Amino acid sequence: MENQSLIAIIPARGGSKRLSRKNILPFFGHPLIAYTVTAAINSKLFEKIFVSTDDPLIGRIGEWYGAEYLARPSELATDDANLIDVAIHLLNTLTDKGAKIGALCQLMPNCPLRCSQDIVEQYKLFERTQRSFQISVIEYRGVYPHWALKNDEFGKGDWLFGSEYLVPSQQFSKVYCPTGAIWWSRVGDFKSQKAFYGNPFHLAPMDANRGIDIDRLDELELAEVLTLGLWERDKVSPLEPITKEPFPEELLNG
Repeated sequence: MENQSLIAIIPARGGSKRLSRKNILPFFGHPLIAYTVTAAINSKLFEKIFVSTDDPLIGRIGEWYGAEYLARPSELATDDANLIDVAIHLLNTLTDKGAKIGALCQLMPNCPLRCSQDIVEQYKLFERTQRSFQISVIEYRGVYPHWALKNDEFGKGDWLFGSEYLVPSQQFSKVYCPTGAIWWSRVGDFKSQKAFYGNPFHLAPMDANRGIDIDRLDELELAEVLTLGLWERDKVSPLEPITKEPFPEELLNG
C-alpha cells in the first residue's frame, strides 16, 4: 500500500435508542469513546483518525483524546443514516482534498476493551492475505445460534433455522458472531461495492472478552464486571492505557 495512507473512522451518533448517550458514558474514568480513540492512536498505523458524529460534544471529546472531528452533514444526522454513507462521506471529504487512501478501518466506539494490539494484529492479517474486506468476529460458545427459537404468527414456539439443527453442540462446526471492534476494507473495493461485508468478505477472530459490544445497559454492566475480573486475574488493566487527563466533567455534563 505504498504511498497510500491508512485512515480510521470512529462513527459515533449522539442519539441511541437502546442506551442513551452510550458513546460518552463514563467507563473507568473516561468517556467510553476515549478507549477507541486511544487504541487507534497507540496502534501507530493511521495517518488520520476521525470521529464522525452529529453531536458537537462527541466531536470535542474525540478531539480532546487526539482524534479529528468530522461533523456530519444534515442528511447523515438522522436515525436512518447508515455506516456506509457515513464512511463514504469521510472518504469523499478526504479525496476531494487530494488524499490517497489505501484502506479504511472502522472502529466502533462501543467496544472499549479492544486494544491497539488487536488493531495491529488484524491489520497484519489483512495485509498478509490481501483481503478486500475483513470483519472482526468472536466465536459462539455456550449459546449456539442453531438453537434459536421464535414465536410464529399464532404465538406458538418454533425453531428459527429448523429442527435439523437439533444435534449435540460438539457436532457443529465453529460459527462466529460479528463484533464492531475492527473492520478493515480496501478503499477502492469499498467505494465500488458500498459495503463492509463486500464480496468476498473474510472473518478475523479475536478474543471474545475484548470484542464485547455495548448497546444496552446490561451490556455496559457486563463490560464493567468483565473489566474488573480481568484486572483482578491478570493484575493489570485490560483497557488501553490513557495518559490524557479525563475530559472535564463540567463540560461533559454541560
